[in-house]
Amino acid sequence: MTDSIVDISLQDLERCLRVEHAPDVVAALQQAMPGWPMTINAAQGASPSTYIYRDIEGLWQGSLNEPNEFTLPSPASAACSLVGELISQRLKNDNAVLGLHCGSVEIDGQLAVFPQSSRAGKSTLTVAFAAAGYRVFGDDVLGLTAQGEGMAMGVAPRLRLPLPEVFSADFVTYSERYAGPQDERYRFVVPPATGLARYQQTCPIGTIVLLERGPEILEPEVVRLAPGEALLQLLCQNFADSDTPNEVLLERLLPLVERVSCVLLRYSEPLAGARHLAQTLQTQSAQTPTLQPASVLQCPPVHSTAPTAALFNTLWTPAARVSVYSVGDELFLIQTDTGAIHRLNTTGALAWQLLQHEPLSAEAISDVLAAYFVMPVQTITADIQCLLAALLEAALIVEKPA
Repeated sequence: MTDSIVDISLQDLERCLRVEHAPDVVAALQQAMPGWPMTINAAQGASPSTYIYRDIEGLWQGSLNEPNEFTLPSPASAACSLVGELISQRLKNDNAVLGLHCGSVEIDGQLAVFPQSSRAGKSTLTVAFAAAGYRVFGDDVLGLTAQGEGMAMGVAPRLRLPLPEVFSADFVTYSERYAGPQDERYRFVVPPATGLARYQQTCPIGTIVLLERGPEILEPEVVRLAPGEALLQLLCQNFADSDTPNEVLLERLLPLVERVSCVLLRYSEPLAGARHLAQTLQTQSAQTPTLQPASVLQCPPVHSTAPTAALFNTLWTPAARVSVYSVGDELFLIQTDTGAIHRLNTTGALAWQLLQHEPLSAEAISDVLAAYFVMPVQTITADIQCLLAALLEAALIVEKPA
């Protein structure tokens, strides 16, 4: 009925949403979250906090707790907005379950989870795993129980449109065959049968996967990451939710990092990346390799004997096979040959970014940063020399070839 007004109830949220004159939004929401039990009844009594309605100007979403409503361009866009709001409500009502922003898929009875990292491809990789025949637990939010298991929300993964032309034909075909609500910007992909875990279904976490996607990566590669403080901080900041204190994340993630493997997946095409990661995890040796502990770069370096004059005058450039994660004002550098992780503060991050543009000496870097921070160049030179010594000791920079 085009003039229907209904209230939607979800398991553990009861009556949580009112929809007025927008049955297409109700249908889109049902398709987008097929694993979360939903009840639809004629509206009764006062409106729940969240509501959505259609008038002659279009679709509008609002909240009784907020003064401003906002417009939505399509039922698919409304489903995107409402899914996030409903999951947020669910997690706020249960302190025992922590919401991790990540993609998650089941491989051989354990979850591989991909922490949030802007545009690194966690949603496309999640859909790729579905296309490869693996069960999806979610592409955006995973519940983490007090026992350290992942808990599904029953929500289908969502792709940004249009899809890049480099995606394989098999990936595109799958996403079209199982397309749910979509518009010009988004497409929900609803895996068939048991391909999507149902709401509150749990599974132990087996691997945490950082993602690096780029067209220059010709073949997928999996790098085993070394444990340590830098890895833990990187994971916390990638999993972080604005409502979750960092201390809570540390408390929950520390035992997780101690017992599960952590890897970096470097890839270009998502279906190839998913298949390579699954094969690697299914065939990896049970024996944990010896890895250099991850670290925060120390200053002064422990073992370096490089002369100060040489450091000051030499032109330096980043070493090969170093992956970079930017989190706020800090950088995390991953050596893909060893799996070691190093963390740079704001000053170190700026110096590294300068080195990525062209080979530079300590003198040149000091001049640029002194101007940037409006500080005497003598004040910053010692820090830059110290930083370069630490980068050199960690094999993160090399002298410019003659």
